[in-house]
Amino acid sequence: MGRSRGGSIDIFLTWLVHPVTVAATALLILNDHVLKAAYPGWLTGKLSDAAGLVMAPPLLAVVLALLLAGCGRLPVSRRTGRVARPGAGPGVAPADLLAAVSIFIVGVGFTAVKATPEGAATASAVWSVVNGPSVILADGTDLLALPALGLAWWTWRSAAARPTLARWLRMVSVLVVLPIAGLGVAATSAPQYDDAVALYEWQGVAVVGIGNAYHDSREPYTWWIGADDGPTFSELPEGGYDLFSKQPPPVASGEDCSARDPRHCFRIVPRRLAVQESRDGGASWRVAWQVDEDARQRLATVIPGLRDADEYLSSRALLVRDPPDGGVVVLVANGRDGFAHRDTAGRWERIGFGAVAGDSFRHEQPATPIPGVAEATVTVGLRVAVPLSVAVGSLVVLAGCATLLARRYGWFVIPLAAVGGALGLLALALYVPYALRGATSDDGVGSVLVVALIVGMTAVPAGFAVLFGNVTDPLPALTGRICVAGILAGAMVPLPLLLRLLTGWPPQRAAVVVVPIVAVVVMVVGIPWAIRYAVRRLPRRGSSSAGTHPWTPPDPPWPQTNDEPRNA
Repeated sequence: MGRSRGGSIDIFLTWLVHPVTVAATALLILNDHVLKAAYPGWLTGKLSDAAGLVMAPPLLAVVLALLLAGCGRLPVSRRTGRVARPGAGPGVAPADLLAAVSIFIVGVGFTAVKATPEGAATASAVWSVVNGPSVILADGTDLLALPALGLAWWTWRSAAARPTLARWLRMVSVLVVLPIAGLGVAATSAPQYDDAVALYEWQGVAVVGIGNAYHDSREPYTWWIGADDGPTFSELPEGGYDLFSKQPPPVASGEDCSARDPRHCFRIVPRRLAVQESRDGGASWRVAWQVDEDARQRLATVIPGLRDADEYLSSRALLVRDPPDGGVVVLVANGRDGFAHRDTAGRWERIGFGAVAGDSFRHEQPATPIPGVAEATVTVGLRVAVPLSVAVGSLVVLAGCATLLARRYGWFVIPLAAVGGALGLLALALYVPYALRGATSDDGVGSVLVVALIVGMTAVPAGFAVLFGNVTDPLPALTGRICVAGILAGAMVPLPLLLRLLTGWPPQRAAVVVVPIVAVVVMVVGIPWAIRYAVRRLPRRGSSSAGTHPWTPPDPPWPQTNDEPRNA
């Protein structure tokens, strides 16, 4: 990139790393992921809007500057360059113009989204493609945050008056601040994980209590009325939320009987998605409905952010209702799976969170389909076995190749390899609990960082070791064999999942647990083997045979003399 283009982008990077912009980015992330959960309300909502309006324009300006520089259409290196306009004074700096355009775009977009239902609907649709299912609501009071754009312009003028960024600060802005700012925009709200946690009987109707499992709380934050005992629900009437928050009715337990026929009872099975039924007042019980254990474990692989299947994917409470036209209706709260419903004919159905209908809206959230054996196995393989395979194979290659280099060039290589290996083992230790949970589909940024650590701290050092080894004679053949051993070691990790994929055995939970165990066993055996192989195959530097080639007979194979041949 030329000097002019680099300078033009520098000025926008300076805006991005301005202390006010960095503070706004930190506030946005902290507020959306911590403060909103701890102190929900008007203030925390407006803080996000104001912080976003300060940090979004410089982020947009950097992106636009990179695009324009790539097209060769950003010719200025500093803000002093002017674009002349006929009949207009000294002109306008292109950098100032791009900064103003960025602020204008952010302001217009924010106003359109917050002031009009059409803008909110469009933003929801676009953001759902970028960031998963999302709902953005129009709220005219959010426009009170628009003056924050004035602060964004002030930070631009302050940044534009500064000298060009130092090389290290430019690297920090590109490699650290820019990704964090993008993350702050892309993940501006803590996820909502609906959790069916409670059932009530209130004023002759069934009421369901919904919590948010993201915050590890099993307390409901909202309530819906099931006028027909499900699967369609409605909001509480005016004043109902105050009644529930101040004096909630008694919560349903894990066992209930029909008021019309007290001998007809139902009860949940703890730590399972199952309900038992008794028609003799509890003297004997039989399974009335269940999601079998293997299916429940498969379901756990596709429910996002599921930390503990036994806790969050199990039946918690049930409510038995007696409709006026006869029969028995049962509602069961099943945590993250939503609700199960039994109609008067005795038919059971997983209804998820049903349909919530109001005067002008209807929102349906059906039950999550239970994946088949192949889908669940492949899902766990990609999320668990592949990172573990890379980690195990890379650690084996790293240990073997580092030993070869140490034997050839000296033991100073060992501390360097030990640092990478130790960090790789630490990342692996952090990753194993995640793997044992079955690698649910949305466990946040933490799991992504752990996988990155595994790859970065094992594959990268191993790659360097292989690179140095293969350009140094006589190591290529030895490093090649160690690489093959690493590939074979990594390939052994997903064998339990491959067996399940081909035969359906072992069960889902057993296969998930066995994969990390195989990874640890292979690593414990493979790393010492690689080290032992390297030690035995390559003598130490300085030994009599180190660095020498095998003996070959002289050519020609007889001593030459100066004697003339004799005539007979």
